[in-house]
Amino acid sequence: MPQREVAYSTNKYIVNAANALSSKEILKKSFNSSNMIVFESCCLSFLVKCFGPAELPPDQREKIFFITEHNMKNFYLKSTWGWDDETKRNELFAPESRLLVCYLRNVKARCDLRRHKSPPSLPVTSDDPCAFVHFRFEIDAGRPILYCYEIQLHEKVRGFKLGRKLMDILLKISIDNRMSRILLTVFKFNTVACTFFRKLGFKIDHTDPSKFGLCVDYSILSRRP
Repeated sequence: MPQREVAYSTNKYIVNAANALSSKEILKKSFNSSNMIVFESCCLSFLVKCFGPAELPPDQREKIFFITEHNMKNFYLKSTWGWDDETKRNELFAPESRLLVCYLRNVKARCDLRRHKSPPSLPVTSDDPCAFVHFRFEIDAGRPILYCYEIQLHEKVRGFKLGRKLMDILLKISIDNRMSRILLTVFKFNTVACTFFRKLGFKIDHTDPSKFGLCVDYSILSRRP
């Protein structure tokens, strides 16, 4: 068998093995916890859990969709892709999707770092998702990759390093499941997101359309674990 076919077969095996894991097994493998990850920020503490879409109650899925729509609809409408509710729902909650869902655990009486004069006033409860990551294990250009489809935060929990923490969790999951890279797509005109990902070490991937002389309004970024 040619070397390229052997490599592809090996990489396909790696991805299939990752996809065979349950949500609890993903957390157990990387964090020795089948239930949750606790994250402390200066003013807030959070719980992060992993789900398949079918494991989430309908109201939780609706709240996740609401955060996505609120954050991204205008960007999509500005792009060549356009926005369609059904298309985005189908993508978010496809059977192969995995979701890291973040919940507010506690609002501290005062800021640990004394950066904030008073605790933030949040419109979310401990039962409401306040942030999430949508990811999948896939083969891309022959490589076993973890594709980050979405990382979305409720606007009231930004500025507490939650986005960075969620990406750190994603990086650990990618390493422990032998993924060669984390890939993601970002609109070029979403400058805040572009800056965020570049600070985390993401660079233009070799599959980006610009590498083939195409002019599009998005970039494909990647980072090696």
